[in-house]
Amino acid sequence: MKVVKIKMMEEGSGRTRQKHVRRTYGFLIALLLIVIWILVIWSMSTQSSQQQDIQPWLHKWSQKLHIGFTLPDVQFTYGEYEYSLKQRPYDFAEFVFRKSAHLFVYAVLAMLVYGGLRYRRTSLMTSIVSALAVVFVIASIDEYIQQFSPDRTSSIRDVGVDLLGCCCGIAIYAGLQSMIRRIRKGKRTSIHSE
Repeated sequence: MKVVKIKMMEEGSGRTRQKHVRRTYGFLIALLLIVIWILVIWSMSTQSSQQQDIQPWLHKWSQKLHIGFTLPDVQFTYGEYEYSLKQRPYDFAEFVFRKSAHLFVYAVLAMLVYGGLRYRRTSLMTSIVSALAVVFVIASIDEYIQQFSPDRTSSIRDVGVDLLGCCCGIAIYAGLQSMIRRIRKGKRTSIHSE
């Protein structure tokens, strides 16, 4: 009887060890992906505005596409610059594209940080605060780097946009995790009820 108990305990601790090793490797992969993503962000920060300019592409694309309606007069100020959809639609479209890129890039960074920590079984609050802190630090360094890039400006407003992207990334990750759990729970319930 003792031998059976010892065998069962050894098997149980072996599975626990395997889970721990798998979680450790998963976390290390998440860290590697985070570092790669940060390097991608910073490499984009060093590009000049001409290298990132999408207006020539927009001009070419709009010539092929004939819009049969008048654009509404949407206007706003961001920093010292006025944006108007009706008067300067290409500037407006580029602005929306750039800020959407900020949201996307930092949402992905937040998902990697938050997801890596949750995979490691870090508490919910610690994971959220850590993701926000990492995004804040990386976004601040990103804006600092942009000061030295030709024709680029740095703005604390962009850090705010990046933090908004972080919140979106965390919400998307948490929502997807919740959906996956419900689907798995539904499959388990249907298997056990048969």
